[in-house]
Amino acid sequence: MLMAEDAMQKLVAADTAKRQTAYWCPGCHAPVRLKKGQVMIAHFAHQANEACATFSEGETAEHLLGKQQLAAWFAAAGYSVQIEARLPAIHQRPDVLVQLGDGQPLALEFQCSPIAIDRLAQRTQGYRSHGYRVLWLLGSPYQHRLRTNSNALKFLQYYAPWGCFLIYWRTKENALRLLCNILTLDGEPLIYQQYQWYAKQASVLTLLAYRPVKPASIQVPAHFERYQQRLLLGRLSHQASVVSLQTICYQQGGTLAQLPDWVFLTVAKLPILKTTYLKWYLAIFSQLRRASLKLRPETLRRLIWASLRPCIAQRPCLIDASKLQQELVNTVIIELVTARVILPQPDGWQVQSTQLAWRKN
Repeated sequence: MLMAEDAMQKLVAADTAKRQTAYWCPGCHAPVRLKKGQVMIAHFAHQANEACATFSEGETAEHLLGKQQLAAWFAAAGYSVQIEARLPAIHQRPDVLVQLGDGQPLALEFQCSPIAIDRLAQRTQGYRSHGYRVLWLLGSPYQHRLRTNSNALKFLQYYAPWGCFLIYWRTKENALRLLCNILTLDGEPLIYQQYQWYAKQASVLTLLAYRPVKPASIQVPAHFERYQQRLLLGRLSHQASVVSLQTICYQQGGTLAQLPDWVFLTVAKLPILKTTYLKWYLAIFSQLRRASLKLRPETLRRLIWASLRPCIAQRPCLIDASKLQQELVNTVIIELVTARVILPQPDGWQVQSTQLAWRKN
């Protein structure tokens, strides 16, 4: 930790603390010792065998330095800044708490160690339920190449001008790296835009005002669709999860390769599912085959929602995740109309059974 209490219960920064003075943890009030050396930046640490629910032991040099860099960057932009601020109402201490004028306070969490997704959800909800915004910035353990199964995706956040995004803080460069408009296409690497700001060259306000030019809808050209399907099935065939999908197809008298074209994803989507979009679209295909040929609007929507819920990944840092899920449902309905799987009727939808038939090899 970078802050501790002295005998007068006044917060003292480690870099200004005196070696021969007694200090206590602001969280659990146990004695702490000051550490000033050549390798790690100045910080406080608990005595041996002391358990603290507020501060974790073993903070890395990266974490300590990152907190200082972030505090300095926001302070230079005119924000009021508190390192390891006390938030007694929620029993949490953000790495850095910043506020610009009378604006809503923002908790900055620089995550450099593993965190369980339930704990991540608890901390995020704790801030939001008490009027704090929260921004998660990821350290070096999360800065490997971003993949569809990366641990970093549990920190996925959403901001309309940036779409789905992740933020990394790079202490060696004293810089922020933004990955925005993150999208997924089954069987392909994640798609995203990336930008970097150096704290000494760009203000925080420059970052917040940034509006990237969103890419056009990323779509597989029509003449490559069949190739994309074969490629997808080839890449997924070794995965255990595909065996269950193939079993579903067998039970209905077909195979994955015989699915109609509309079941295969050809437009990049939001990465908010814990599985491939193929699995979700296969579930829609299966349910429509069992449904009545005439569906009321609310019946169709319930059918799609029922197939979506088991596929949703836990993304606790997303604001209004339900709105993004609603977008997916609306998009699927449009795609079903475009593929002529359903046709509009005065009182609902007419299901076209010919579009739910297995394709002949």
